[in-house]
Amino acid sequence: MTKRLYRSFQGLLLLAICIFFAFKAANGQLTWYINSRFVPLTIFGIIFLALLSQTVFNEIKRSRREEHEHDDHDHHHDHDHAPASLNLWVMLVPLLIGVLIPARPLDSSAFSTKGFNTNSPLVSGDSSTQIFATKSEERTVLDWIKLFNYEEDISQFIGQKASVIGFVYFDEALGENQFFVSRFVVSCCSADGFAIAMPVEWDDAAALEQDSWVLVKGSIDSIQLTDRLSPMIVAESVQAIPIPEQPYLFP
Repeated sequence: MTKRLYRSFQGLLLLAICIFFAFKAANGQLTWYINSRFVPLTIFGIIFLALLSQTVFNEIKRSRREEHEHDDHDHHHDHDHAPASLNLWVMLVPLLIGVLIPARPLDSSAFSTKGFNTNSPLVSGDSSTQIFATKSEERTVLDWIKLFNYEEDISQFIGQKASVIGFVYFDEALGENQFFVSRFVVSCCSADGFAIAMPVEWDDAAALEQDSWVLVKGSIDSIQLTDRLSPMIVAESVQAIPIPEQPYLFP
């Protein structure tokens, strides 16, 4: 591969990666991959890639002008860049995967490798004071699990109103009219995401579809799972909803 062809390939690849991430940022899918606090840094990276690709194209244009100005240009200096071009082909692979495989947030298909938690110590790293100050119907699945992890006296939560969003997951550990409303918690990116799940009791549970997103409203009760009591919603209504703009929760 000649130097000019190599630099052209390099510039096009940088531009393609820039456009890919810019598209993900524009349609709100960046947070399907990373924690929202890293979005500004990613935007900065997109701008940097755009400038870098422009620099490469400007270099190619300058090289062409110099060749036209010097007809006696010594072409034997246009070395073969085959070893270096291999690196560019390697960089092309994840870009193709990102373009060809439809984007979607993590769902129950990841449970087989990541598992899920109903009272995981992974979600109990800070004080419950702020969660107490939040209205019960504004608490997320993560908030309810944290409260049941923090507090020894869970009777104070029984009967409180709850309104949570998550996707449906059926498990043999639950009864016939029960299902889990689930979310993934992401600290850095989707690779480190882990699933949390909160049982729901609802008479029409069998009518729901696995992985469908729902808004569950009802009152809090408790259920014995493994060796601990976990929060459970006795549902008054379960409403189907689209995938939220932000499908993940952040600790």
